[in-house]
Amino acid sequence: MKKSRKSRKAKVVYVLQDAYGKDVNIDLNNYKVICTKTGKRKSFYHKYLFNLISRKYEGNIDRFRTEYVSREAAPNKQQRRKQQLERRINKLRAQLQELVAEKHSLETPQLTNN
Repeated sequence: MKKSRKSRKAKVVYVLQDAYGKDVNIDLNNYKVICTKTGKRKSFYHKYLFNLISRKYEGNIDRFRTEYVSREAAPNKQQRRKQQLERRINKLRAQLQELVAEKHSLETPQLTNN
């Protein structure tokens, strides 16, 4: 009779920081991520996940848990470009209004005390 072996995933423990700046040891090998917009669970390769948290979330696991948005829920390239253009238009519109107000103040006669 053959003995069946249980397959076990190796633990890969990384050191990240929590919201208070304290070090936290966490096994990212079996870690499941939940998208904050879709609510779907997702798993990543542990090295990719560690680099993602370190790069985009400054190594803060709590911030990652509360802010993670999957690619599926994120805006596509066209939507991002549209948002970028809208922000730029609004900024330029505000600058134009400031310049018009300044021009108007220069055109109105100033009262002088003589």
